[in-house]
Amino acid sequence: MKTKLFYLFLAVFLFSLSGKAQTNAKTSTFTVISLIGPGSPTGSWDGVTGDTDLSTTDGNIYTGVDLQLRDGAMQIREDHDWIVKYSPASGTGFPSGSGYAGGLGSPTIISPGGVWTVTFTRSTQSWEFVAGTPNTVVNLVGTAVTATPVTMSTNNGVQYTLKKVALVLGNCQFDIAENGNPKTGLVGGTGFPNGLAQSATDNIPVATAADYDVTFDMIDGAYTFTLASFPQISIVGSAAGGWGTAGVVDTNVMTTTDGVTYTLNYIPLTTGLVKFRQDNSWNTNWGGDVWPSGPTTVGNIPSVQGYYNVTFNRTTGAYSFLPYTISVVGDGVGGWGPYPQPAEYTDPNVMSTVDGENYTLNGLIVSNGLVKFRENNAWKQSWGGATWPSGDTTSGNIPSVAGTYNVTFNRLTGAYNFGTALAVKNSNAGSFKAYPNPTKNSWNITSNDDITSVKVFDILGKTVYAKSASSKEVTVNASDLSKGVYFAKFSTANGTSTVKLIKE
Repeated sequence: MKTKLFYLFLAVFLFSLSGKAQTNAKTSTFTVISLIGPGSPTGSWDGVTGDTDLSTTDGNIYTGVDLQLRDGAMQIREDHDWIVKYSPASGTGFPSGSGYAGGLGSPTIISPGGVWTVTFTRSTQSWEFVAGTPNTVVNLVGTAVTATPVTMSTNNGVQYTLKKVALVLGNCQFDIAENGNPKTGLVGGTGFPNGLAQSATDNIPVATAADYDVTFDMIDGAYTFTLASFPQISIVGSAAGGWGTAGVVDTNVMTTTDGVTYTLNYIPLTTGLVKFRQDNSWNTNWGGDVWPSGPTTVGNIPSVQGYYNVTFNRTTGAYSFLPYTISVVGDGVGGWGPYPQPAEYTDPNVMSTVDGENYTLNGLIVSNGLVKFRENNAWKQSWGGATWPSGDTTSGNIPSVAGTYNVTFNRLTGAYNFGTALAVKNSNAGSFKAYPNPTKNSWNITSNDDITSVKVFDILGKTVYAKSASSKEVTVNASDLSKGVYFAKFSTANGTSTVKLIKE
């Protein structure tokens, strides 16, 4: 009986210890803190594989020693989720900062490439990056290298790379700088475009002058030289034709000359969501929460329907969607635009389009003078012509005739047409006079026919004066108008006429 009681007591005792052990194990489980984003060691926003976990012994102070960071954006988040994440309230958040935000949006920490040790304090929601033990420096040197030496990049101290380095006919070697590494000094090989660099006396023969992407493995000495290429960046999303299909190259591929700044001009977008992604894959992608420009974050960028010229910086994550517009300018339609032109200026006579090729503008009031078409409120791209009312664009200015017109312009062919607005007849321009012009107080308008109505428009097309009449002479009071250019439309029984007026 005593034996049974003893075993019963022992079982209860061990059960209680087991329960305490489980409780202690539970309380010793700390919140996971990790780095994620293009600037983190993984180089990715991927929610499954993009996290780099920091270490902790108390659930408050977290560290990551000698982490290889990349040039780019990143955030600090809890438990591999976006419910709680930390990012700076302003600035780059590097090398130190503090902040907290829930959900998917908010700014990012912008880090430079290199080896850094990070410390994160959860109680104060703050972080600090200090320089870690630097990687061994590897330079490409030799008679084939046009700019000697060229320092190679690394994300782990083992694999080193160069993007688009210009090489000429000649020889080259890898120069491994001393940094506690057993491999130091010059090392080369005999093969090209690939081989093993294992001897200080071997020189790699560059057989063809070109721009190359170069890789070098510090451990086994393997190297490759391939014709230069940059990561492909494309725009995807519900507003850009779709999110991409596996095995299919993205449609909206951007262009670059340095692998950093990417551009894509004249892309049609609908109202929806877009983001940038690399090499037709979701392993590396960039989103945002601000339109039309801002820093990239996780999530998707909300877009507005229109045609845009897009720029994206792969290093900083900064993006911009500049509306693509065609407008009619010139002294025949109110002016050529201010000079110097403020950055926020927008041309008044902006045309409409549904396909990005054919542009229209109805009811445009034109005076005798010169006009032309221009792109994006600037003179970088413009179209003129030699004939009125239609023709093909050339480098000159189109001579305009006073009237009200429905204008069409084809951006691809350059064909233009100033068609008389429907249901409008133009009176003989010589049948009326406006004087004094310019004026400080009022204009007097005379006509061979009775004037039935007068409307005055500013250069934005806004009606600023209207008057009904029934006489061959009408006075237009300009005392309340600001100085500038105006257009007056006069109606008679025989049609309408338009004249440019100037208020001093």
